Amino acid sequence: MKNILLAAVCILALSACKQNAGQNTEQTKEAAEEVKREYLSQDLATLELYGQVQSVTYTEEHVYPVTILFDEKGSVTAIQKILSDEEKENAEFSYSSEDGAIKSIQFPSDDPWITYLGYEKGPGFKAPSSYTASNQTGNYTEETYHRDSTGRVVSIDVEEAIHFNVVEDNTPLTVEFSDFDEKGNWLKCTQKSGDNTFVKVRTITYYPKM
Repeated sequence: MKNILLAAVCILALSACKQNAGQNTEQTKEAAEEVKREYLSQDLATLELYGQVQSVTYTEEHVYPVTILFDEKGSVTAIQKILSDEEKENAEFSYSSEDGAIKSIQFPSDDPWITYLGYEKGPGFKAPSSYTASNQTGNYTEETYHRDSTGRVVSIDVEEAIHFNVVEDNTPLTVEFSDFDEKGNWLKCTQKSGDNTFVKVRTITYYPKM
């Protein structure tokens, strides 16, 4: 099952905030770094989203788009797979009793596959430290995130198992974020593994200021 989140995972915007002519990706990134980045809720931290987000849509080639909706307090109200303009599938998700963070996500059509999220222990709102997609019978893909001093993912270690046997030739993923918006949120994520490149974008809408 493809990443629903990033910490990796890795997350995706269609309405990327286009910069004026002459501005490049590095300038955009530097501008985003100047924004005070602080999560408003644990659910927004799970999705690595800053500001009072109303919705975020993740899009990747050959994968159904996924939209996540939030209330004004930053709590997730729905996770929807967009099957068509008229049809959406709602995921079931659960929270950890220890830290109140989302710990599992599953779309009924993906059963028995389920997504598990792991977090580092400690105070405050936390972005995920790992992502695991498992069919609960010995097949899984686990991603462990490595972050820089700002908390942004820079690389991902991948472990895959088939019938409880770990595949030994997994290639680490490198990650590059670009097209940052005025809140400091990335809108494009490029992952590379060997000769393969995967591009994800996300569209973010915010609650209007009162």
